[in-house]
This record gives sequence, C-alpha cells and structure tokens, in this order.
Amino acid sequence: MKDKQVVTWSFISLFIFLITNFLMSLPFTQLTSQRADSADLWKSTIFALVLYLIPIVLAVLDWKPSFYLLGIVIALYSLGLLGVIINMIFYSEASLLIKALMSILGAGGLLINAWWLVLALRVRKAQQEQRQLERFSKLNQEKEERETSK
Repeated sequence: MKDKQVVTWSFISLFIFLITNFLMSLPFTQLTSQRADSADLWKSTIFALVLYLIPIVLAVLDWKPSFYLLGIVIALYSLGLLGVIINMIFYSEASLLIKALMSILGAGGLLINAWWLVLALRVRKAQQEQRQLERFSKLNQEKEERETSK
C-alpha cells in the first residue's frame, strides 16, 4: 500500500516540475538571463519524463532498489525547484505577485518532494522489518528442527 503512495507522489512531483518548467519558459517571468526556446523546453520535458518513469516502472515491477534511484532523481529535480525560487528572487524583473506565485510553486514542489522522501523512508523501514522478521522466523524454524531431530 505504501509503495503505491510513493509512486503516486512521484507522479505528483513530476507534474509539479513539468508545470514549473513550462511556466519558467514563458515571458511573464521576465528573467534577465536568456530564456529557453521551445526546443529546450521539450528536451528537458522528455528528459524529466524518462528519468522519472524508468524508476517508477521498476518500482511497479517490485524492484526494491528502484526507490533509491527515484530518490536520486527527485533530489536532482528538487535542486531545479530551488533554482526556480532563486531565479525568481534574484534574476527576475517580473512583478512581485509573479515572483511570489512562482516561488510558492517552487516551494510547494520542494514540500511535495520532502513528503515523498518521508513516504519512501517509511517503505524502506517496513521492508527492512519484514526481512528481519523473515530471517528471525527462519532461524527459529531451523532451531526447532534441530531440537526435534535430537
């Protein structure tokens, strides 16, 4: 069940990043640096989709290390969201309202990614506890077999 929550929040994280990426490419952000053209926007969108979807598919296929890979991807895209906030504060000539809204969107994305991390750590803990329980029960079973064979 928790695995499904982690996957769901991964999609939400991807969606927030894609929206933010799209909005940052629009003229209303009034960034003083050179704006990306639509080809760059599509390249970054496809790249984000691939980086997110590969570990998500692996997680759905129950490959346990996929959450570690997804964690790296989410950490990288969290840096991008942090960059949105920094760019809007220091390098944008947009109105205060636009700066605030874009910064709130970036901060919201960071909070979503932090919540994803909490969920992923809970899944990891549950998996470790399950492995320990299985190992412990196996050791008890072997011990009982040895005692009954005496």
